[in-house]
Amino acid sequence: MNDVYQAVPIAWPAIIEFADGHGYAWVANADDCEAHHPHAGDGLIDGEGWPHLLSQREDGSLYWQRQQRLISVPALNESLRAYAARLGICCIPKLRVASPAEAVALVAWLEQQ
Repeated sequence: MNDVYQAVPIAWPAIIEFADGHGYAWVANADDCEAHHPHAGDGLIDGEGWPHLLSQREDGSLYWQRQQRLISVPALNESLRAYAARLGICCIPKLRVASPAEAVALVAWLEQQ
């Protein structure tokens, strides 16, 4: 059972962006998300480009809070390039996504390298 409440539907698959700078993780659904043990402050970018922030209620329960604006694709590209560089992927300047769905697919591909 998923311990994280979703107030607004999330377009799966998605990517978790860890607040501690650990990078990204590809997740197929809410149950996959739980396997990565996200913490309050971590972010999630869904396949439609909506950023969600993992927030904590006073009772300690966690929930994904959708943010007001779609993710900036240029900013996402910068962050993905930095993540790929930390993984040792070559040709970083050529790495570019045109949509949030491509970003989700790229993280899935990077995890397989």
